[in-house]
Amino acid sequence: MYPNKTQNIISGIRKYYPVPDTSITQLISHLEERQYTRGHLLVNAGKRDRHVYFIEKGCTRTYFLIKGKDITNWFSSEGDITFSSESLYHNAPACEYVEILESTTIFAISIDQLEQMLRSDIHLANWSRIIHQEVLLKMQSIRIDRLSLTAKERYHKFCIENPGLLNRVNLGQIASFLGITQQYLSNLRADVRF
Repeated sequence: MYPNKTQNIISGIRKYYPVPDTSITQLISHLEERQYTRGHLLVNAGKRDRHVYFIEKGCTRTYFLIKGKDITNWFSSEGDITFSSESLYHNAPACEYVEILESTTIFAISIDQLEQMLRSDIHLANWSRIIHQEVLLKMQSIRIDRLSLTAKERYHKFCIENPGLLNRVNLGQIASFLGITQQYLSNLRADVRF
């Protein structure tokens, strides 16, 4: 249905697992294209969201409100997926927000439809297992970095691992993700040349 419009999504899926064309075609046939502009909240804390979103073009961030402060937890861009963890895993209201950071083209699938496909297609099931395992390892790495690296080292690692985000994400969101203040990150950026 959308094979020419989903090249980043297909590449993103195959980055984790060599899903064959037949399985990709089946998945794509169930996706619904959506366009969003900067600032739109794709997922809202306190509301159940029964979709998984595949990002073809654009960028999002996942964040939490903790004691009135917005804490960035994750960034997603072309080829990535985003969703409410609570809604996906527990059919519960989201505890996070997913914000659109720039004009974005997303392809959505209902969680129920995706789960049905994962039960019937071993290739998609393996992709799902591997992508979840990779995200778990990435989140563990982020946690270890916060405990063991200096702010300067965390920023350096972020720059190396996410060069495509540096000009797309605002400084305050990067600082929040790294667990430092925006002022401190501004000073770091002025002092550090990688």
